[in-house]
Amino acid sequence: MCILYLVRHGQASFSADDYDKLSVKGQQQASLLGEYLAQKQLTPDAIIAGTMLRHNQTAELSLAALNNAPVVVNDARLNEYDHEHILAVYNPNLATPSQLRAVLSKQADPMEYFKTVFISAIEQWVLNPDSILYNESFNAFSARVLGALEQIAKQRDGKKVIIYTSGGPISIITSHLMGLKLDRFIDINWSLVNAGVTKVVARGKGENRKLGISSLNEHHFLEQYPQQKLITYT
Repeated sequence: MCILYLVRHGQASFSADDYDKLSVKGQQQASLLGEYLAQKQLTPDAIIAGTMLRHNQTAELSLAALNNAPVVVNDARLNEYDHEHILAVYNPNLATPSQLRAVLSKQADPMEYFKTVFISAIEQWVLNPDSILYNESFNAFSARVLGALEQIAKQRDGKKVIIYTSGGPISIITSHLMGLKLDRFIDINWSLVNAGVTKVVARGKGENRKLGISSLNEHHFLEQYPQQKLITYT
């Protein structure tokens, strides 16, 4: 039986010039994730991560708690969709982090404004699934993520694999395995906690092999420190 542990990266640097790096809180989340994995006495046979910095920082910090962890193998198919580009297509005034900061600074409730604009931008992307306006269409994004999932499960039959990725790929995979419409993946994406763990189990072999969600968005190891406010979604 193949078991895949899908890990969302720790908190990234929202509104910074370089979003793709862990914040101080994100680093703490990743370290606590490692403690949780060690307590589970998880002994992975393979470790795979997207090529983004936040994926690999989360892997490095969390795997420090495990003994003799396998070398991380990178797979770009596990990378997140380009949210900055999607925002720019929706509204050119949001094309860069500095432009976004300028717009948010003028809002009474910056995070609520961002959430509204972000969801609208994603919906435009999803509703035009093959649009050439995007550097990667929604259909292309979904296909590469699900293709990676199937290949990883097939090639590592009977193995335990930790996969460091982002909320978008985890949401697409979850929607697919639960029989939900992929175009509503954002409903799941918005609720996934940084450093949360989703467990996928493959039962059967060959043509009879079937993947299923065993657990979703585990993050209780972060709730043990309420004063530190470690439950984040970026």
